[in-house]
Amino acid sequence: MKKTLLFLLVSILMLPFVSAQSLVVKEKSGIDVSGQTIEQYCVPGHGDGSRALDVYNIGNETKSVKVKKYDISLVDSVYSHFCWLSCYPDFITISPDSIFIDAGSFSTNFTGDLTYKSVKGTSKIKFVFFDSENETDSTFVIIDFIIGTVGINDLPKLANVEMSNAYPNPVMGVSFIDYKLPQSVAGAYIRINNLLGTTVREIPLDRSQGKVTLDAGNLKDGVYFYSLIVNKSATITRKFVVKR
Repeated sequence: MKKTLLFLLVSILMLPFVSAQSLVVKEKSGIDVSGQTIEQYCVPGHGDGSRALDVYNIGNETKSVKVKKYDISLVDSVYSHFCWLSCYPDFITISPDSIFIDAGSFSTNFTGDLTYKSVKGTSKIKFVFFDSENETDSTFVIIDFIIGTVGINDLPKLANVEMSNAYPNPVMGVSFIDYKLPQSVAGAYIRINNLLGTTVREIPLDRSQGKVTLDAGNLKDGVYFYSLIVNKSATITRKFVVKR
């Protein structure tokens, strides 16, 4: 009997340990992109490219989640960075702080970002989300930031559309955005979304070029995205931070 119990115990210990994965990455639309490569198009010129994603905890207990950044390949004169609990500079590869995500809940705090100049090409960045108390419980997403190499049908539209970074940024009160549109465009506007993807403001553009004043007085502190909408589609999307 003792030999039988000992055999069973040894057999159990020799079984491979399987760790259930608790973390899932999704687009704002709800599409699961865990372990996948997604594309973010960036207009050539000085600017920032951003991709906001949600991180879900599908496990049965609260997870203390961190992010690690891997620069797989970068074109010249670009810098990768990310926001998690805060927005970090390019030399930070692991988030210093964790975000606690309850079981069955999710975090909307992540953006993968790229600051670039005029060099065209694709920069590939991998972001790994992991439980700080159990790093084997992890998932990842790879973002291809594609600068300038868009479809043929998009080239004329993008070549004649310009939108600056918001300045100053972070925004403490009022910021400004410069824009330029083709003469033939009508009905263009700037749409501002929060991290949840909810539209918080739309600013119509009644001239072919000019400067938009962004009053952040009624916006909560945090990260926002602003898109230049032309012909009912977003041609350029950039990010600003409200911080008082």
